[in-house]
Amino acid sequence: MLYIKRKVLYIMVIAIIMSIFIPKFIFKYKAVSTYANKKSYIALVIDDLGEHGDGTDELLKLDIPVTVAVMPFLECSKEDAELFHNVGFEVILHLPMESETGNKKWLGPKPITSSMTNEEIRNVVNEGLDEIKWAKGINNHMGSKSIKDERIMAEVLKVAQENNLFFLDSKTGTITVAKNISEKLNVMYFERDIFLDNSKSEKEITKAMDKLEDIAKSKGYAVGIGHIGGQGGKVTVNIINKMSKEMKNRGIEFVYLSELKRIADGSEKVNAD
Repeated sequence: MLYIKRKVLYIMVIAIIMSIFIPKFIFKYKAVSTYANKKSYIALVIDDLGEHGDGTDELLKLDIPVTVAVMPFLECSKEDAELFHNVGFEVILHLPMESETGNKKWLGPKPITSSMTNEEIRNVVNEGLDEIKWAKGINNHMGSKSIKDERIMAEVLKVAQENNLFFLDSKTGTITVAKNISEKLNVMYFERDIFLDNSKSEKEITKAMDKLEDIAKSKGYAVGIGHIGGQGGKVTVNIINKMSKEMKNRGIEFVYLSELKRIADGSEKVNAD
């Protein structure tokens, strides 16, 4: 009888231990599995279209949503904008704005500058939109001086408001007033998380894409800016093409920039791919 009682006691102890630890293990495993399958979103923006520069043809072949920023007043501005619009890319106006540093020639023929009147600023933005007529938004090309000037940004963002356009702050300087003014005018505002091609090194661009993925998984979404032409071109586009396939397998979904508003507001699904 004593043996039977001990045996029963052992069984009871084992049962209690299992009831405590096994459910914890199961629920812990499920939590990890759910997190691993959680979807994160990346919006890729490619700047400096308008001269049909290096990498343009490769960019056209990408099979993921990409937002292309086309500079106005250049030889191929209208052609590039129409070409990418017709094949389904999202187009925005890449507005040249005065910078504190950098070569002034990089701004093109009609940049926004501090010497302009309010009316002249509005006219340049509207002329740019007339050329890039498929634009759903505006982002700044260079512009570290203009982006911290409240007068200039108020005029630029008023035009965005009047045309129901969003604004992407490329964050080319350390100080910006674009977010505050956008909020006052109820203009949809985004800001860059990563420049992909500060260097034209494949290794560095790959690292930038990895960092962009980390940001997206941390906050749910991220915005990366790359370039056509001398700054990035084929190197940037080819790395995006290769890495985007791998990133999809890890739960990244690529979307147009305009779709991030719903995601940031809590939407779980967008119609992108």
